[in-house]
Amino acid sequence: MRTHALSAALLLISGLLNNAVAQDYATVPNWDRSSAMAAVRTVNVDAAVAEISSLQDLEALQNRSDWPLPAREAAIYEFTRSLAALSRDAVAANVMSYLNSYQAQVLVAHEDHRDAAVPLFNIRGAAAGIENGWLRAESAAEARLVLTQSPAELVSRYLLSRHHGQRSGYLDALAEASIPAVQAVQTAALYQLGESPELTRLVAVTAVVTADPDAARRLLMDGRGAGIAPALASLAAEAGPRETATLLKFAIAQAPAGNAALAIAAWWPALSRDAATRQLLLSKLADPVLGSSAALALAQSPDIQTIRELQLIAAGDSIAARRAQLALKINRDDLTGEVRK
Repeated sequence: MRTHALSAALLLISGLLNNAVAQDYATVPNWDRSSAMAAVRTVNVDAAVAEISSLQDLEALQNRSDWPLPAREAAIYEFTRSLAALSRDAVAANVMSYLNSYQAQVLVAHEDHRDAAVPLFNIRGAAAGIENGWLRAESAAEARLVLTQSPAELVSRYLLSRHHGQRSGYLDALAEASIPAVQAVQTAALYQLGESPELTRLVAVTAVVTADPDAARRLLMDGRGAGIAPALASLAAEAGPRETATLLKFAIAQAPAGNAALAIAAWWPALSRDAATRQLLLSKLADPVLGSSAALALAQSPDIQTIRELQLIAAGDSIAARRAQLALKINRDDLTGEVRK
């Protein structure tokens, strides 16, 4: 009995090991990228794509014995991409199911990790992108209707959604809405921003549309998460230098350190020739929290006056001097790298 049990255990372990090896083997590149693309060019992919109208057509293409495998997957991939021009209702559900579950067979080396494999034609990824685009368009249509009837309700729908594509659709519609509708959304969103930081991106869109400095300041104070950096970049793209300089001064003086650091990074490039902003950042080099952010900003493509100011501060051993030295070193390294290119 013990011998039988031991044999069974060995067989189980052997099976698990074989399965693991098979899975590892599946991640090994099985095509050279240039060879695969050469195989694709031996056939008329565009003509094949034009002839696909059903699941049966896709399956027939996948099984064509007269075409090399890379050409077949290239055609299926291009067909998938072509669906972006259609609405969800125009594409059969079984076609999308097939594309979403497609197992790529043409694997090539990852550009950064040569031992790892990636699909040359990521059909499943393309299908997911198509469905995300449909959801975004549908959500934008939904939001446009809400914005004409009860604008503040969009905030509730945004909070209830957990899908990036859906939220992006809401923001698309908001960016095109009337000013009164956007103001209504902004008021409702600002009321909840402190307790619901996921509204950061939504508030940023309203702040860009309304050009409301109070909304921008609230964003700096209460905005959180991954949405804050792109939100600040959007504000910088729309606001003028004077408004941006005023907001940066506010951020440095009053906003949470993390948001202030992001504001410095986002807004300094547009303000690098502004003398008052330069002096503000130079004065922050000794700051225990924001000093490093100020140094990194000042290191980015500084003008002659900024370099001179940094050199004056760098002549010492204080924390401000060390950060000025760091800024000058980063700038020298960047210049050296450009020359080598």
